[in-house]
Amino acid sequence: MSRSELDIHPVINERYSPRAFSDRTVTDHELELLLEAARWAPSSMNEQPWRFLVTRRGGEGHSELLAALNPSNQRWADKAPVLILVMAKRSLSRNAQENHHARHDVGMATAHLSAQATALGMGLHILGGFHADVARKAFSIPEGMDIVSVIVLGFPGTLEQLEPDLRDREARRSPRKPLEEIVSYGRFKD
Repeated sequence: MSRSELDIHPVINERYSPRAFSDRTVTDHELELLLEAARWAPSSMNEQPWRFLVTRRGGEGHSELLAALNPSNQRWADKAPVLILVMAKRSLSRNAQENHHARHDVGMATAHLSAQATALGMGLHILGGFHADVARKAFSIPEGMDIVSVIVLGFPGTLEQLEPDLRDREARRSPRKPLEEIVSYGRFKD
């Protein structure tokens, strides 16, 4: 399904955030490929501040991470085979000073993971709708880590799997603002 009118790479053009997931398992090898793609993301001063806590449905930590999601996300995310807690190490390894670019770099790593997932036919939904304090407590995450997001990951399912009120949202692909609204040349305009 082509969304951009420009000839961008299909992996970017085809990425979307599903809520319906199939029963198909994400293999260890597929998961390793996604995490390896994230590992190769660029980062300020090569700090690589991203950290991923991976859980699988039925496995250790999965119910705890699912419980940290907002109820509106729990109702569909429980069907996905993998949940990933995404974190950013807030301080620089070399001198313990604040890494002002940590969240940016984590976003880069997540984008790489997203592109690799799309290339493998997977879908992922990156959530901000969760309780970081619940996740921090459940997994004993130290205060030096920012809890950034939760990735709901798996192979896309069908609309019929979703409750009726979610089907319309699933069928629509989120539009993007036009370039003219987000890009300035030579002088900033808002």
